[in-house]
Amino acid sequence: MRTPDRPQNETSRLSALEAAQLLDTPPEERFDRITRLAAKTFAVPICLVSLIDKDRQWFKSCYGLGVRETARDISFCGHAILGTDTFVVENALQDERFADNPLVTGEPSIRFYAGTPLEDRNGFRLGTLCLIDRKQRTFSKDDQKTLRDFADLVEREFQYQELGTYYAGRTQALNILNDISLDSNGSVSERIERALATATQYLKLETAIVSNITGGVYTILWHYERHPTSLENGITFPLEQTYCSLLAAQGSVLAIDHMARSRFSEHPCYKQFQLESYLAAPVWIDDELFGTVNFSSTIPRRPVFTETEKTFVNLLGRWIADIIQQQKHTEVLDKLVANAPGMLYQYRLWPDGHSTFPYTSGGIQAIYRVTAEQAAKDASPVFERIHPDDLPIVADSIQSSAENLTPWIQKYRIRWKDDSWHWVEGKARPERLPDDSVLWHGYIVDIDERHKIEEMKSQFISTVSHELRTPLTSIAGSLGLLNSSSLGPLPEKAEQMVSIALRNAEQLKHLINDLLDIEKLVSGRMAMHPARQPVTPVIEESIERMAPFLESRQIQVVHQQDHPDITAWFDPQRLSQALNNLLSNAAKFSEEGASIAVSSRMLPDHLRILVTDQGTGIPDSFRSRIFQKFAQADSSSTRGRQGTGLGLAITREIMIQMGGSVDFESTEGEGATFWLEIPLEPPEPSESS
Repeated sequence: MRTPDRPQNETSRLSALEAAQLLDTPPEERFDRITRLAAKTFAVPICLVSLIDKDRQWFKSCYGLGVRETARDISFCGHAILGTDTFVVENALQDERFADNPLVTGEPSIRFYAGTPLEDRNGFRLGTLCLIDRKQRTFSKDDQKTLRDFADLVEREFQYQELGTYYAGRTQALNILNDISLDSNGSVSERIERALATATQYLKLETAIVSNITGGVYTILWHYERHPTSLENGITFPLEQTYCSLLAAQGSVLAIDHMARSRFSEHPCYKQFQLESYLAAPVWIDDELFGTVNFSSTIPRRPVFTETEKTFVNLLGRWIADIIQQQKHTEVLDKLVANAPGMLYQYRLWPDGHSTFPYTSGGIQAIYRVTAEQAAKDASPVFERIHPDDLPIVADSIQSSAENLTPWIQKYRIRWKDDSWHWVEGKARPERLPDDSVLWHGYIVDIDERHKIEEMKSQFISTVSHELRTPLTSIAGSLGLLNSSSLGPLPEKAEQMVSIALRNAEQLKHLINDLLDIEKLVSGRMAMHPARQPVTPVIEESIERMAPFLESRQIQVVHQQDHPDITAWFDPQRLSQALNNLLSNAAKFSEEGASIAVSSRMLPDHLRILVTDQGTGIPDSFRSRIFQKFAQADSSSTRGRQGTGLGLAITREIMIQMGGSVDFESTEGEGATFWLEIPLEPPEPSESS
């Protein structure tokens, strides 16, 4: 057996693998779908998305294999990442590199292997998409091209992951900086030490220090340690014996991921303090180097420091400089966000209805083409740049946030520099002031590129769904005729296969219909015809429509007619669709012979329709994702139940567009109660400003 060699760029490759944040994460349908399709396309029992870690190969997706990782030194994939082309072993028993490999002589008895490298955006080979068979076989050039096509799909998902991580990292850093800058309680020392504690936790390092450099003397002004040592404020060191001497020499952000392997490994500071990772930014006051803000750890940094983290520390150093000088709060914010995307702001809604922006960062001009001075006097010029179709939605969301003091989160279009419409996203937290006005602290960022990517994904799903519907309907119809024996009896084995194929075709039809529904809802192309009308008939019709499915599982529905004559404002077809989704889920996750209760409850402005089951309940880990598209609980008790993972996402969109909502409460193992809320009266027209 030949152990695979290590790539020449192994250290950088491993850092890139860790930065991808894929290792040791739960299975995801977006990858499992690809391995499943690839395995069926090539008629092999095993298909893997394999990531090559330092001493193991770990499977992000493993179709047909019961383990999640194996040793790297016996892996086929370790050989595959050494080149750019597909690595093929047609008969492992006749290949001297693998004939005595334990994966060949034992389970899974590999005879055939084909693996094509998977690269990240920077060209690092993180792993492979590989096919495994227990019998020898050939693999043509066309086969290799097809496998490469599947690998390209996996790499595209890597890029989506990277994009999501990038935006999440920048948003998190901006939120933390925002919280630090708005913290005005206590003395300067208390505020800086709280900021150091928050930043240390975010950066996942051990020690934080704000220092002063005077001549050749380094003095600790403030510090924070996750594991306290003998470090104290006021301690001094010769500058040349500290890491900060390195920063002072270059005058900009300094990031060292692994000191022992860096060009500074012989520096006296490393020999004295043995700190392996170090991230620091200068603190400038009046154009002179006042000192540094630095973070360190005795453990090397893997993955390496990101550009977002470097920017974070740089901005934190600028905030500290302003705090030391006791400058105004607005000046602090201006300096903190000088290099950050978008704008930070304070928005105030007064009791008489007029509004202003008491503070905005310089980014307001880039986004709204309005000066901070104009916005501080009157917010109207900002709202005038919002798309007319989005303005009522923005106004309603602000009013709701003000009334309930809930976070404001909204995506909308604004008129951009070239007079085109541009997507932005705003997030803010409100607080009520003593005069009963509401003040929001938040930020607005440009998300136009991200929105275009999401639209492309939605359009792709819609196009594929439409193209599949016609041939699938024909296939399902033909299978139905065969299954009904209309064309004559079938052999028993053939009848079983036709029945399975028909069930799968019907399931695929449901998926396509759900995909089209969610695409129409999100794009606003699904017609809604709300009117004031009785609610009870819609509930009874929905229960009646579900009767065949409920009877097949011997499940009884008890309808408690608490408000038989109540009327509300809704679209009967869409309310029925939403209620059917809740009834279907309740039945699927209930034991045979169980009962489901349907009841209603009056609220001040809404009617709540409740569906209560006695099923398995909602796992805590799944609660935050339950209304997301393609979301399904990942547990042995639920994965076997058919579903597209779109039902609750569709229900949520329907209810929002009818002016209502959907939510639930559940105790895992004790059932769940889902409810729909519909308005009793039509919504009042929104004010535009």
